[in-house]
Amino acid sequence: MGEKKRNPYNVAVVAFVALGSLAFGYTASIISTTLAQPSFISYFSLATRSDTTAIEGTMNGLYTAGGFVGALISSWVAERLGRKKSIFVACVTATIGGALQAGSVDLAMFIFVRFISGFGVGMMLVLIPLYQTEISPPKSRGMMVGIHGVCITVGYCSSSWVGFGFYFVNANGAQWRLPLAIQAIPSLILSIGVLFLPESPRWLISKGNVDQAFNIIQRLHRDETDPNDVFAFREFEQIKEQYAIDKDNEVSWKEMFVKPSYRKRLIIGFTVMFASQTTGTTVINNYGPLLYGDLGFDTSKQLLIASCWITLALCGNCFNALTVDRIGRVRALQIGWCGDILALIAECVALSTYQRTGTRSSAIASVAFLFVHIFFFSFNVDATSYVYIAEIFPTHIRAKGMAASISGYFLSLLIYLEAGPTAFANIQWKFYLLFLIGTCLFVIPTFFYFPETKGLSLEEINRLFDDKVADVVLYDTGKGDEKEQAVVEKEVAAT
Repeated sequence: MGEKKRNPYNVAVVAFVALGSLAFGYTASIISTTLAQPSFISYFSLATRSDTTAIEGTMNGLYTAGGFVGALISSWVAERLGRKKSIFVACVTATIGGALQAGSVDLAMFIFVRFISGFGVGMMLVLIPLYQTEISPPKSRGMMVGIHGVCITVGYCSSSWVGFGFYFVNANGAQWRLPLAIQAIPSLILSIGVLFLPESPRWLISKGNVDQAFNIIQRLHRDETDPNDVFAFREFEQIKEQYAIDKDNEVSWKEMFVKPSYRKRLIIGFTVMFASQTTGTTVINNYGPLLYGDLGFDTSKQLLIASCWITLALCGNCFNALTVDRIGRVRALQIGWCGDILALIAECVALSTYQRTGTRSSAIASVAFLFVHIFFFSFNVDATSYVYIAEIFPTHIRAKGMAASISGYFLSLLIYLEAGPTAFANIQWKFYLLFLIGTCLFVIPTFFYFPETKGLSLEEINRLFDDKVADVVLYDTGKGDEKEQAVVEKEVAAT
């Protein structure tokens, strides 16, 4: 399975479905600038309430709780309905949630519909890379699934600049309602377009629709240098035979934790997503304007700095997606997390100095080290994490595995975002110590527990976890263009 096969149609499908990734990024990030909009603060009387920090934490916390539930339920929906219909359900839910946020008439309604939005985009965060992984060729999978991470950051970036632009809009309601309404647009477009996309061939094979699956694989991986579709045929046979190996073992959630190879995958997937947010990146993004306000910057500068910060993240994600197939998944994670550790040490020093002395230079240094932090994270970790967790699970447990992994993402955010405003108000710079120590602990197992997966087919990755693998061998029979194929099942011995 070594050839690099990528055609424009395959890339177009992967890129279009990434509208769901954009929807997630925008929805997750728009609260950052919304919390700083004067008309939003005035409408909900946040400037005069004694519990404002708790309310801000709840706005983020309930959204994250919705995402956690959506991520967990997505595995069941994806297996029952298929990848396409599941994405449709997620898009409709996210569209409704976004529209209701923009139309909220009181604080209770706003907080409640944040849960609905979180539920919808939480499903998307599992389903989009799941679908992309199952239709991408092995040698290009890192780049193609990396589009998911890039488009998440496009959503982050666009929400920041939209929020910054609407700060200068004088119409009070429009200043915060219209930016919130925009979050419904990408999910609405995708809810229509996904109906015309191909179903995942791996899911179709699992449901017995092998002819339809082969036709889709041919179309996705058609290449003028391979007129006989040898690559597509070989991939089809390996997927089919791998499923034949796996189908006799219907996997329950209990077995996911009992079987050693499945348990190892769960630990790695959950750790990658939990650790990625333990760097503090989303906390910095969502509360960025508040953090910059505490450093003495006025509202327009708060929004501008936040927008520039996330723009750097977008550049980093593009680089990450383009290089992850060369650098490797595990090495990229190691570089990113180690770099973030250094940035967090420097941030603690700079911020503690500012809070002790109040000097302008220490405030600028604090902002600068947050930029260093996002540099290491976005150039190495963001896209890589989604690529890695999507490919370590075999087809028959991929939906469950990704749901469990993404739940680690939302669980970490539920803890950090809920506590964020109160922690920054009370323990100030010391809150960063949590991220510093946590990242130090999480980076250690990557050096001896995380297997490298770059360049391997999804079926070949099973070898890394000591599972049974289907090997497909094609050989010329001497009958013109005809090929015969032999399937060899190997029980890989534990090493």
